[in-house]
Amino acid sequence: MFTRTTKATALCTALLLFAVACGSDDSTGNASPTTTAAPVEQSPTTAPDQMTDNTMSSLMDGDIICEQQHAGKTVTIFSPVRDSANSTPIADYIAAYQPLVDCTGVEVVWEGTDQFETEINVRLQGGNPPDVVNYPQPGLMAQHARQDFLFPLPNHVAARLTTDYISGWDAYGTVDDVVYALPARSNIKSLVWYSPSAFAAGGYTVPTSLEDLKSLSDQIAADGGTAWCIGAESGVATGWVLTDWMEDFMLRLHGEDVYDQWISHEMAFNDPRVVEVVEAVGSYVKNPDYLGGENLVKAIATTRFQDGGLPILEGNCYMHRQANFFYGSWPEGTTFGEDGDVSVFYLPSPAGGPDYLLGGGDVYAATTDKAETFDVIAYTGSLDYMTEIAISRADLVPHVDLDVNVYSDPFNSTLAELQLGADVFRFDASDLMPGAVGAGTFWTEVTDWVIGGSTEDFVDNVEASWPR
Repeated sequence: MFTRTTKATALCTALLLFAVACGSDDSTGNASPTTTAAPVEQSPTTAPDQMTDNTMSSLMDGDIICEQQHAGKTVTIFSPVRDSANSTPIADYIAAYQPLVDCTGVEVVWEGTDQFETEINVRLQGGNPPDVVNYPQPGLMAQHARQDFLFPLPNHVAARLTTDYISGWDAYGTVDDVVYALPARSNIKSLVWYSPSAFAAGGYTVPTSLEDLKSLSDQIAADGGTAWCIGAESGVATGWVLTDWMEDFMLRLHGEDVYDQWISHEMAFNDPRVVEVVEAVGSYVKNPDYLGGENLVKAIATTRFQDGGLPILEGNCYMHRQANFFYGSWPEGTTFGEDGDVSVFYLPSPAGGPDYLLGGGDVYAATTDKAETFDVIAYTGSLDYMTEIAISRADLVPHVDLDVNVYSDPFNSTLAELQLGADVFRFDASDLMPGAVGAGTFWTEVTDWVIGGSTEDFVDNVEASWPR
């Protein structure tokens, strides 16, 4: 058993990242000042002492040579990650570059902003690009690649995309068969939070298939309990919680190929298979027997997503489907684990099917065609860098060779094992759809639907909004 304390900042950082990606109105503070990792003091032509040994003459199996070749040069990373009153991630992310700084002499500068999408478009269109962009939405990265704002990664860097990461991640750095980005951090969305003590008292067991999950929900309702609690209010991004439900169920009902067709619009948004998914999700989120009454169904749209699972602690509901970053929403002092106040289980796939995992994260792409830019991206995507931020920030990362024992918190180790053990990973669909849909009508129409709108209107209205 372990306890949530104010020192457990890593998943709060993930919450910050996601709030930025979705345009949440949750207050996280103003944009942070620029932060820099400076090279060690030395002659530009002399490698540091620690690099004189032949075993230390390169990083990442020779991909990056340690000859102080970038001494006096700067690489700027533009990112939605910024410091706030509750979390100061930038210093940790910059510190993790120190081996690269010592090796090459490059200076790494981090520019965090709370207006990421607006500012990156202004800078790119105005001819004032940073060197590296930290994208929380691969869809935006793809848009910029097609607008010729990004540079393809060199072959030796691009090759890592298909070998170093969890299956599925290779798709999110590639645009029209060209590799533009490597992944860095990740999060898991296919999770259900629950109270172990409440389950034990009711005689309930953790479901291992989607069919079992439905049966469990029915049984809790039959016993007079409230099976689910949900909150989807998130300012201008209200509704994203429900789109995550849709994405998880699209994978589970129709598989990854149909999921990919849905994202790319090879399949219309009002296709019968989408309707089937909407109705399946509705059997949970629009079910007054599961939510505790019609008023609580309608209240989904006005309940802050940060508060959505808190009724579990009050004994007022049994389950809450939400990503790992909901960890940061539990009150200080909440204990986790099988003997704790709250624990999590994997949102199961259908019996006999592959284990589908829905998630999110971010990728790093180059907006300048410089050797030092590509070296920073290569190192960001390396096991060395990811291990360091897993230790210092407890971030989840998608590298296949990560040792889950580097996490000091058992909760993070469990999540890392779940991520590495998935049969099929897919990125959040709304982050890959065109912005007018994924960050627009998908959110607004699903919100109208959950408070009483029809399935037909929901899918037809989103389909009509798709850019032609």
